[in-house]
Amino acid sequence: MATSLEETPLQPIEWSTSTRRGEVLARSPDQLDWHEVWYRLDEGRGQVTLRGFDKRVNRTSNNSQAVQQARKLLEEAGAEDKGFLEYDEFKDYYIRLPAGSWQRAVLTRVALDIQDLPPPPVDEPVFRSWVELVDYVHRYPSQLNFNWDWCMPEDYSRARLLHFVYYRSELVHPQRVNEWLLTTKFADHLPNEAVIRLLEKAQSPVTQADANRDGFLEYGEFLRFVQSKSRGYMGSAALRRGALAVVPRRERTLQTRRYIEEYACWPPPLFMILFTLAEIIVFIFYAVDMGLPTTGSGPCPTYSPLVFNPRRRYEAWRYMTYALIHSGWVHLVNNLVVQLALGVLLELVHRWRVILVYLAGVAAGCLAHSLYTPYYFLAGASGGVYAVEYAHLGNLFLNWSEMEYPWLQLAVVGIIMVLDLSYAIWDTYTNPGSSTGHMAHLGGAMAGVLVGVVVLRNLRKEKWEGYCWWSSLVLFLALLILAVVLNAVLPVPDFFPENDWSSIAQDRTDWMYENGK
Repeated sequence: MATSLEETPLQPIEWSTSTRRGEVLARSPDQLDWHEVWYRLDEGRGQVTLRGFDKRVNRTSNNSQAVQQARKLLEEAGAEDKGFLEYDEFKDYYIRLPAGSWQRAVLTRVALDIQDLPPPPVDEPVFRSWVELVDYVHRYPSQLNFNWDWCMPEDYSRARLLHFVYYRSELVHPQRVNEWLLTTKFADHLPNEAVIRLLEKAQSPVTQADANRDGFLEYGEFLRFVQSKSRGYMGSAALRRGALAVVPRRERTLQTRRYIEEYACWPPPLFMILFTLAEIIVFIFYAVDMGLPTTGSGPCPTYSPLVFNPRRRYEAWRYMTYALIHSGWVHLVNNLVVQLALGVLLELVHRWRVILVYLAGVAAGCLAHSLYTPYYFLAGASGGVYAVEYAHLGNLFLNWSEMEYPWLQLAVVGIIMVLDLSYAIWDTYTNPGSSTGHMAHLGGAMAGVLVGVVVLRNLRKEKWEGYCWWSSLVLFLALLILAVVLNAVLPVPDFFPENDWSSIAQDRTDWMYENGK
């Protein structure tokens, strides 16, 4: 998740000694060979620096003299002039020392007092991610991996280094970082902006994260870079996390993350916000125009030129504009809550494509309602809301292997489907006069699944998904054309009510008279 480290507290790392690299069990100094002494002194890249040695040794009252002597021995071995000692230099020096000599005893004693130096608690979340990144790089070998063999002696083995030294000293190619960010969950522990910059790094051999300009990323650069990008990371983390949750992992690309970063807070997802505002404004307008107390269930301004009136089917715009009219504030609030909660997340990622899904659901819902209950008015945005809701199902279906917690997402959608279907069946058979447009819900849901498969972004396409795409497109167009034709020229006498050719103004006058206004 792209959140700041402060906003997503992680459990402290429990570093198991059984899994540490280069772990040396309690031994007396004379039981360590020169390899074990070296790999405890080594700072990770085949060198021991005098400065690093002073920082890493655990000084106590019992070893102060041994530490001073060990430093002098390192200087004598070759570190005095250049400040560091290399693997071969130490090997040659140590082997020349007499067996059982005090010099060997001092070096082995101090080697046992070397600290592995785990990261401070504030850096643990970043280091945890770095460890996962390094393990990923070695778990899936690549020619891009840094080749230590060309710069280290043949008998040198990084696997024998101490645990934290091993990870701190590793070098990772930017392309491997890119792969890791797109395939693992640990990228979600980093701020979204930091992930964006790391993905940008993969497009250039040298960028701001690579402070020493060597073409590889090391832990110190990774830590400083992520921490700098964490500063000022404000409260839109939950919204970004929700947006990323509906995106398959391999589609959480630089473009997607950059768009979410730039578009998540301001300006907001415009279509859903503007359509929601339009519904609220229309509701308030007709609440005032009707001049009647507005309750949770009505009244509905059926005289409006926006509502779907079965006697005015020739006014084709009504098949779409009915979504702006609601029968009571409960009807309005229910639709607005769902379309904002689900539609905003989809629009953050899929942008203008959500408009097609929503409008397709509105049209399909009205066409289905008109054929199933030809004498009933229709109002409300439920067709579009159901389309957005079930578009999640199409998105999940196409990207199953890439989705985060796909079974959980399927379970949530499945529960919603079962509850809605159960209510529709119960309402239909226990309340024959129900005014709920269940067929509009079904039409919108079908449009959401089919159109969602066709228009929602799917960057990693497989062959079977191509067949699914064409099947969904053909099926939706066939059903849409059939519904339009049947609504226009259904060859069944008296199936639809007779057309009302009176003026819209007369409709309003008649409605006001019937309601005592």
